[in-house]
Amino acid sequence: MTKRTTLIVLGVVSLLLYLWMWRLSLQFNWGEGYRDRPILTYLFIYLCLFACYGGAVALIWKQGEQPRLFWTMVVLGLLFRAAIMPAQQIQEDDVYRYLWDGKVFAQGINPYKFSPAEVTRFKEFMIRDPRGFEETYDTQSAAELARLYDLKWESPESLVYQERINHPRVATLYPPLAQVVFRLASHIRPNSILTLRLLFLIFDLMTLVFILWTLDAVGRPRIWALVYFWCPLVIKETFNSTHLDIIGIAMLAGALCFVVRRRYLAAGAMLALSVVGKLYPAVLLPLLLKQQWQEENDRIQNPWLRCGLSVLVFGGIVALFYLPFIDIGSQTFSGLKEFATRWQQNDSIFALILGFFRLFVEAKGPVPLALDLPSLLAKITVALMLAAAMLYLLFWRKEGETAGGSAEPDARAALEPMFWIMALVFILSPVQNPWYLCWIVPFLCIFPWRSGILLTGLVGLYYLDFYWDYQDLNAYAPWTPWIEYTPFYMALAWEWMKRKGDTRPANPVW
Repeated sequence: MTKRTTLIVLGVVSLLLYLWMWRLSLQFNWGEGYRDRPILTYLFIYLCLFACYGGAVALIWKQGEQPRLFWTMVVLGLLFRAAIMPAQQIQEDDVYRYLWDGKVFAQGINPYKFSPAEVTRFKEFMIRDPRGFEETYDTQSAAELARLYDLKWESPESLVYQERINHPRVATLYPPLAQVVFRLASHIRPNSILTLRLLFLIFDLMTLVFILWTLDAVGRPRIWALVYFWCPLVIKETFNSTHLDIIGIAMLAGALCFVVRRRYLAAGAMLALSVVGKLYPAVLLPLLLKQQWQEENDRIQNPWLRCGLSVLVFGGIVALFYLPFIDIGSQTFSGLKEFATRWQQNDSIFALILGFFRLFVEAKGPVPLALDLPSLLAKITVALMLAAAMLYLLFWRKEGETAGGSAEPDARAALEPMFWIMALVFILSPVQNPWYLCWIVPFLCIFPWRSGILLTGLVGLYYLDFYWDYQDLNAYAPWTPWIEYTPFYMALAWEWMKRKGDTRPANPVW
């Protein structure tokens, strides 16, 4: 059997599994039948998809450029997306906040200004405590709340979706570019999850194109884009869970593409767009500037001026996107502050650090950016770990590289520090939701660490938490992250040892 035939077989099996997932999703009705939800069946499907994906990755990895094989991969990847696109969300409800934010913004109202709960209790507050209401809201704010209250009740669908928003007392935390996309979806068709998914498909295809251009620039076969385009994690979390991360991921992929092509102003602009899609990639700016300085130090007399221009481009784009929303001051970031303070979920290393501090430090709180003192100390610890890693990557040079940046040219080397710092941001985070790992997948097309690819499958076991909860088996819930991450850390350690002494860290161990 030829490689193309084998790939088609794996693709057809995957397509049937996605169709099964779509059919299964009809049993996940919001607010109903929690104990009867087929979560274990869903996990079986997901792991089977990952097995097909792993087989496909292994199949193509030593493959040269074959256009027929590449287009077979693309067509099947599109069919996977088409199969899952109409499905109901499986265990996720963030999309209802997106739909509401888009409608609020489409009304010309700042989406960061009011929490959904404020809209819900608007009339009750105004009637029962008129003095308190007048002290809380000025005339303009009261008028805006009245419009949003009417918007909530404009249709049964609008009412139901607004009531499904999780954490309704928290104002939105999603950055400006995401708000623009939500607003566009609202203008096209309000209350439409499918519209959002179709818009996300545009960003998904942009990501694929940027990955292909990056692979061209680093001299790697385009078929390696399968690592991204067939990834079950990306497909499930983007086109079923409908998480917004693909907006920022597309822009990040663009930034990486421009870095390897040495177009640093464009890379800075794309990185800024990624940050206003979701904030994580802001950590990459110092590494981008390091690469630009090293590259231009030998060519121009004063590279710091060009680096300064990149900073201005980056900062200008971020400021431009936030400008329409900062009329409410620090309230623009109230949702983000709440997230940074309270959220902890599916974490591994952070949980160990927090557990250590709770053994020795009294849980006094709340304190700034944390619920208690041990949580704050754990966050400070991971921040210091990230800062140490950043300093190492900023001053680290490959063998043969001089202080001026001269070394044997390797386009991949420009991206390697960025890959590691983004991976560390995920690994050390207090919140390791599966969809956050999607940010690493474009890098895996270039740095194909088997442990990283393995983690994209293991992290799907996060949904076991819901099963434990619904079946009153909460004693097992603390073990879920270790079921996910222990095999990953073991695989990472093995792979690291195997690559020790290898001067070509970007080459795959297959």
